[in-house]
Amino acid sequence: MSIIIEDSGLFSSFQDFGRQGYEHNGVIPGGAMDVLAHEIANRLVANDKNEATLEMTHKMARIRFTEPTLIALSGGSFKARTQTMTILPNKLYLMEKGDVLRFTETSRTGRVYLAVAGGFELEEWLGSNSTDFKAKIGGFHGRKLRKGDEINMKRDYNERHEKLFENLEETHQTDWGIDGYALSFNYMSDVIHVIKSKGTEDFDSEALEQFTLNEYKVTSKANRIGMLVEGTPVKAYYDDMPAHQSVKWGTIQVKRDGTPIILLNDHYTLGSYPQIGTIASYHLTKLGQKAQGSKLKFQFIDIERAENNLVKYNNWMNQLFHGIEYRMQLEMLK
Repeated sequence: MSIIIEDSGLFSSFQDFGRQGYEHNGVIPGGAMDVLAHEIANRLVANDKNEATLEMTHKMARIRFTEPTLIALSGGSFKARTQTMTILPNKLYLMEKGDVLRFTETSRTGRVYLAVAGGFELEEWLGSNSTDFKAKIGGFHGRKLRKGDEINMKRDYNERHEKLFENLEETHQTDWGIDGYALSFNYMSDVIHVIKSKGTEDFDSEALEQFTLNEYKVTSKANRIGMLVEGTPVKAYYDDMPAHQSVKWGTIQVKRDGTPIILLNDHYTLGSYPQIGTIASYHLTKLGQKAQGSKLKFQFIDIERAENNLVKYNNWMNQLFHGIEYRMQLEMLK
């Protein structure tokens, strides 16, 4: 009834869509860094999209299954296997008792999300099972996973789960999944759209031009709180700047040495650096998959273009989900 963590990897924790609407009380939103991959994994195993998934970062965990279950992995490019199967991204598999999932190639991967049929037994707080590392609550004991941890599965199976167990009894995998090419619309480009904010006024035109003309690289100082990028320093003006300003997921702050910091899911609710802009929401999932050494090219866009792009992104995402639903319905007819 559980999974056992034989190797915890670099940083593995349970996440869902996070805790929205509590930042005014000092509660960080948290949640999956790549919410698209999180939702794809859940949909492939016929879960509700709000079920928590196991988010693994850069060096993935090695996991043993103590009973049969359905799994799907979504996220960056990777190679994985069990004793008997090669495991591909964005596809549904049936694990057997004693199977050990191990990753053999993750050098180009930011994060991978594991969903199991029915979900995991986790601690809920403020309507979310996401792990809040600051408050040490939610997820699995409010912390990242360690070697030897055993996490129970809920086994909360619906009719689709039961049918999938039956269908995959011999093959142990579906003959369909999501092709990587279908996801290239979201993940391939290194261009990151930035929307100007009031804080942009703290930078002169030359600094803004340099920010968009030059290329930046993700450094080793990147985690769930924020991502430091290296490149041409950005000059900001600190005179008359408030001591503290509200920030959000995607806010780009600039340190006194000119280093940009992109705030991510576990950011603090207030910031003390000038803010050059905010990353468009539809590029945050792409950002969540950028590993150390990845290149970024920032581009300012106006609100109107951002809104139009968001509509296109949502339409593309809905088409993707409709495709999964169509194949799932065909699976139910077998």
